Amino acid sequence: MSRTRLMAGSCFAMVLTLLAWGCAGTASKAVPFNATTGVHPTTWIQDHWAEYVKAPAQCRTCHGSTDDPAQAGGISGWSCFKCHTAVNHPDNWALPTQHGRLGAQAAPNAANPMAMVGFAHCAKCHGSTFDNGLTVSCKSCHTTAPHPVRPWTGKTVGAPSHVQTDLANAVQCAKCHTAGASSTLKPLITAADPLGTAPGCFNNTLCHGTNIKR
Repeated sequence: MSRTRLMAGSCFAMVLTLLAWGCAGTASKAVPFNATTGVHPTTWIQDHWAEYVKAPAQCRTCHGSTDDPAQAGGISGWSCFKCHTAVNHPDNWALPTQHGRLGAQAAPNAANPMAMVGFAHCAKCHGSTFDNGLTVSCKSCHTTAPHPVRPWTGKTVGAPSHVQTDLANAVQCAKCHTAGASSTLKPLITAADPLGTAPGCFNNTLCHGTNIKR
């Protein structure tokens, strides 16, 4: 091997080591990754959010901004926005017209599971019952979480109502309302209803029967 190639290889190895050391020296020890390659374990795609919410700054050290896509990537060269359409909620997220509309009234995005739409996405951080997750409980504001206060069944123009819920969220609704549970309205169960039917608002699996129309 020529001396030039040997020196080039040594320099490359040094740069890689410094890059990994830069992350290792500033990121929290709770964040696992190979100090030589800088690569996280294979389960990190499922585990990383729990560590991010504990201390977002530890991720920004290597991945750059989590607010501005133009400043993302950092020394790792991997932007959080490659997978996430948004990493943090916008400033006005607390408004019902924002988080309520994009939660219940939006369909889950099968093409991009990271998109902040649909009840299933809310459950990733707020928990399966919306009060047992990694972040704030929905019930800290909503005493009837994930619903707003009554009249949830109201029909006043502009008022939140369950009829505005996207039907694709029925799987989440089924956690509390299978066979009409926690509801004054029960489905009309018939022998013709097949077992194992996927949850739906109008197929006798939740509160409404097939004869109920919007």
